[in-house]
Amino acid sequence: MKQMLRLLIALLMCACLSAPVLALELGSDITIYDKNSTAETGWYSAQEDDEVEPGMAASQAWDLEGFFLEQNSLSMVGGFNFKAGVAGHEKYSSGDIFISTGTPEFGVSALSGVQDNSSVKNRYGYDYVLDLNFSDDSYTVYKIDKNTHVLTAYYLQNEGSSPWQYVSGGKDTGIEGQFLFHSNLTDTGFLGTSHYALTGFDLSFLGHDTEFYAHFTMGCGNDNLMGQDTVVPEPSTFLLLAAGGGLLWLARRKTAPEN
Repeated sequence: MKQMLRLLIALLMCACLSAPVLALELGSDITIYDKNSTAETGWYSAQEDDEVEPGMAASQAWDLEGFFLEQNSLSMVGGFNFKAGVAGHEKYSSGDIFISTGTPEFGVSALSGVQDNSSVKNRYGYDYVLDLNFSDDSYTVYKIDKNTHVLTAYYLQNEGSSPWQYVSGGKDTGIEGQFLFHSNLTDTGFLGTSHYALTGFDLSFLGHDTEFYAHFTMGCGNDNLMGQDTVVPEPSTFLLLAAGGGLLWLARRKTAPEN
């Protein structure tokens, strides 16, 4: 019994001390149809890979590829350089990541019925925003409310790609984190020769088993990236619970009176 107790304690300590390995193990592709594309092939296809919005610059430099989820960790990949943008078009920089636990307005549905309702248009149905700071690769989570102000895509025909960037308002949740920027990727499985990624966005604040939508675009709205999935507990959480339960059971056995 003592050996079993030592083993459980060792497992518990390993779970507490081990840090997550953040390589490009991105997890599951959770990208969904952005409802901005047409049924044509190539850059305007219904598939997100190798696509920008109709009428926009059809090049890898503006292409957003996909959202990924590994347990609680959200990542995204694109031909678009999230940190530097596109040379000569720096004002069309990366936006922020918007999260909805309901069904947000996006794509063609965002182009109708919300133009005259500032409170709805201001939120587009999103509940949280991860405000990205590329100067130190950090982010802050804000709870969106009717007073939250966001910026929309620069081009009117790309309104369906909005919202673009958080400005002010809402509730500071006190949740902050760090993300990682990856460049010159060649093994993503997507079309195109140059890819970039942002990884390490922790969505555990949503709560386990919470279904969510994720959204991202750049300032011009040339591409609209959407994802949908459910947050699940990390394996280490289960291990901690199991180890804790085992220790409690052993402690009770040890203190229980013998017959």
